[in-house]
Amino acid sequence: MSTDQPPFVRHHRTAQVLVSTFQEALEPQFTAKGALSREEFNRAMGLMMSHWPSVLPLFANICQSCAMASNCQGGGCGNAGGGDAPRILFKPDGRRRDFVTRLMFSTVLLKVPESVDPISGEVFPQVIASGLQTSISGLFYEKEWEALNANALTIYNQIGTDHDEEIWSRISRQDSLAVLVDTMFVRVMLRFRQFHQQRQTFMRRMTDLLRDKRFIFAGTHFDTLFDTMFGRLRDGLRSELDRARVDIHYGEGTSDNLMRIFDQFDKHKLEQAQPVQMLGGRRAPRPMLAQRPMLGATPAAKRR
Repeated sequence: MSTDQPPFVRHHRTAQVLVSTFQEALEPQFTAKGALSREEFNRAMGLMMSHWPSVLPLFANICQSCAMASNCQGGGCGNAGGGDAPRILFKPDGRRRDFVTRLMFSTVLLKVPESVDPISGEVFPQVIASGLQTSISGLFYEKEWEALNANALTIYNQIGTDHDEEIWSRISRQDSLAVLVDTMFVRVMLRFRQFHQQRQTFMRRMTDLLRDKRFIFAGTHFDTLFDTMFGRLRDGLRSELDRARVDIHYGEGTSDNLMRIFDQFDKHKLEQAQPVQMLGGRRAPRPMLAQRPMLGATPAAKRR
C-alpha cells in the first residue's frame, strides 16, 4: 500500500480487510456446525459491505490524524482533485453546545421566508431558535441527547463549516453523509408517534418559552416548522424499495412509523383547513385551538 495515502484511506482499507478476514474465518465453522447457513451468512456480510459507505464520515473521525488529513467527497476519500489543499477544519463557537438543533433549524432558515410579527416586532423564524433548542432536547433523555449531539458534531467536523447553504450543498453531493444527517431528523420525528398529544405538548412548551418575547407560537408556526424540518424524509418513503432502505439504515419498522406520523400530520392540516359552520349557515375560518393541558409528557418533562 502506498505510504502517501491519507490516513483515512489506509484505515478504511484496513477495516475492510479485517471484516473480510472475519468472514473467511467463521464461514467454515458455520457450515460444519449448521448454526447458520452459508447463504444467510453471505447475505448478511453482503449487506454489511454494500452499506459500508454509510460509515465513512464517522470512521474518519476515529482518530486525530483521520480528522485532520481526510475529506470524504463525492468521488471518494481524500483530496479528490489530487492537489495539496488542506482540509477546512470546523471551529465551533465555544458557547455552542447543541449541534442537533443547529443542523435541523438550518433547514428552516433556508426555506422559510422571514416575516415580522405585528405585535412583538420579532422576526420569524429566527425568534423561535432558543425555544426550539429547549423543546427538541426535551424530547430525549440526557444520555440519548448527548449521543445524538455527538453524532451531529461529527457531521459538522466532516463538512468543515456551519454555514447553512454550504452544509446542505455538501450533503446533497454525498449519499453516505446524507444518511447520517437524516438520522438526526428521523430520531426527532419518531418522538411524535402519538402525534396529537405530543404536538400539544410541543406547542405548550414553545408558548411558555417565548412568552417573554411576547411572541405567540401558533398552530400555523408548528405546521410550517414540522413540514420544513421533516418534509425531506417523505422522499424516502415513496416506494417499497425506498422504505426498505429506511428500515436498513434506521431500524426495522422505522418507515411504517414515519408514514403513520406523516398521515396524522396531514390529517391534522386537513382538519384545520376546514371552515367552521356558523349560525345562519355562514362559514368562517377555524379559530386557533386553545392550549390543552400537557397530555403526552416527554422524558425531560417527567424529570421536572
